Amino acid sequence: MEEATGANGQPPSCASMKGRLSMATEASEVTEARRLRVWALAQALKAHGYAVEIAESLPLLAVPAACGPPVVVRCDRRAVCGGELWFVFAGGGAIAPADDAHIPDAVVAVKGRLAAQADG
Repeated sequence: MEEATGANGQPPSCASMKGRLSMATEASEVTEARRLRVWALAQALKAHGYAVEIAESLPLLAVPAACGPPVVVRCDRRAVCGGELWFVFAGGGAIAPADDAHIPDAVVAVKGRLAAQADG
C-alpha cells in the first residue's frame, strides 16, 4: 500500500490534513446555510400563497409562473459583499442578502418577476 505524499514528496503533515478537513467542514456548513436560507424564503413565499419547489441537491427554489418559465432563485456567496450569502435570480441579478431581515425584500422581488412575466 502506498503512503500519501504531499507536494514535496513527503507525507502530508497533520497541520495540512487538518487544514483540508477544516476547509471541507466550512464548505459543508456554508452549503447547509445556503439550503436553510432557501428553505426560509420558500416558507415565506408559501405563506403568500405561491407554490414553491425546492431542489434537493442545490440551494435553489423555483416558483412556477402562469406564463413563461418558473422564477428560479439561488442562494450564493456574493464576492462583492465579502462572501456574504445573497439571494440571486438564476442567470444573474442580485435580489437581497439572504438573512431574516431581507426575506420580505426577496419575496417582493420574486412577486415582481412573476408579475413582469405575466405582463409579457
